[in-house]
Amino acid sequence: MKKNEFVAIKGIDLKELKEKLKALKKEIADLHLDKNMKKLKDLKSISKKRKDLAQVLTVLNQKKLLAKLDPVVVSTERKK
Repeated sequence: MKKNEFVAIKGIDLKELKEKLKALKKEIADLHLDKNMKKLKDLKSISKKRKDLAQVLTVLNQKKLLAKLDPVVVSTERKK
């Protein structure tokens, strides 16, 4: 995944990120199946997809943590 694609992923909402996550997991499973059946020529494609998956998971977790943190920040500002 290129840098501009990674920046685009940061702008996606949670629902679309979860869909992308499912799609990447399915692609990785298909690549493993192709590798086991000796159909896969580019073995690095599996590691590339796993890297993409890790980046999507990172953004997804960041968004979840920010969603939890946001109400806490708002409530502490009101107390001041």
